Amino acid sequence: MAVTDQLAKPTESQHQMGRFSLNRIVRQDATIAKPVVWSNVKGIVAVNIGAPTWKYEYDIHQQGAGNELTHVQQVPRWDGTVMILSGQIGTFLAAIDGKTWGTAQAVMSARIDNDNPMVHWEVVCRTFDNVTHLFSLVIQDMVIDSFGFDNPMDYADRGIPFHTYHEPFILAQGREMVFDKFAATPSTSTYTLSCSTPATLVTATEHDDWDYNNAVFIKNEDYSESDVTGRRIRSGATITGASLVFTGSSVPAASDEISVLYAKAT
Repeated sequence: MAVTDQLAKPTESQHQMGRFSLNRIVRQDATIAKPVVWSNVKGIVAVNIGAPTWKYEYDIHQQGAGNELTHVQQVPRWDGTVMILSGQIGTFLAAIDGKTWGTAQAVMSARIDNDNPMVHWEVVCRTFDNVTHLFSLVIQDMVIDSFGFDNPMDYADRGIPFHTYHEPFILAQGREMVFDKFAATPSTSTYTLSCSTPATLVTATEHDDWDYNNAVFIKNEDYSESDVTGRRIRSGATITGASLVFTGSSVPAASDEISVLYAKAT
């Protein structure tokens, strides 16, 4: 490309407008299924998320190195806000909690009592035909924060704060997220995913907090210890085609549940 090149005019599909976006979630503690069905979230005005902040951030020096230093950042946290029509708050919180608002649960609190990952969120951004996929914003391990609300005189939306300790990312056109959950069986080291060819996402060795090229995470929930959020398996697991294979000490016990978040071609 030369510095004198004249670019063509932009196409309509290059402009992303939020009213064509689809918001959908899966709950981390969803019932075992392969795959878990995503739930659409209604009444969303916007989903905003900021740059990470760091629990630990400091400079370190080495004796004899003079003014040369290393800047250290550890334990990132991303904070954001879901803007939702105020009349949808109860339905939204019920969906996060796996309940049906007004049926299985008639009271919904805006107080959150723990820091456990609740849902994985996919904002599917589409072009003006409301079908063609442009890209998706994916927020993994979302934790809803406590919030307040009021009853204004006129139309209003409400901001519901959230955070996550694992980085949000943008998923390319023509791909969608998949969430599989398995019940572990004794002495079984190989499990079959619902998708035969998970999409390659990144080169994991080039990105912090990514352990697999073709999965966002693989988790093991140990129900013998009342673990309802799962720990990330950093090594001892591979995905080849539709096969999820565990080795060594990573092989799940009979009381465990396995969850995998990955992407496939749409």
